[in-house]
Amino acid sequence: MDEAQRRRWHQQHLTSWLQLAATLRSEGWEAQVTCFAAPVQVEGSLPNGERFYFRARHSDASLGIGGDDPADIPEWEDSESHQEASYLPAAAGEAIIRRLVRRYLEER
Repeated sequence: MDEAQRRRWHQQHLTSWLQLAATLRSEGWEAQVTCFAAPVQVEGSLPNGERFYFRARHSDASLGIGGDDPADIPEWEDSESHQEASYLPAAAGEAIIRRLVRRYLEER
């Protein structure tokens, strides 16, 4: 991949994550992309107000929910494996986030 292709890929990757955050916000979440690659990080609050932290790095995507700092010591945490998670596409990230939130809500 040449430099121009790499720049286009990075811009598209960032844009897709920002669009996902906007979609989540339209559903009542507070969501901010704090890093879009190596690792991918999204944090904020679920629609019910509970704070969350999503991180995808190496081959693991994890979601922490609750606690004073869900990025450090969440009340609940689970993860899924994903090859190349450090550059996780937003579509795959959305599916993982939604699955993990469903798991969390089912366990509550």
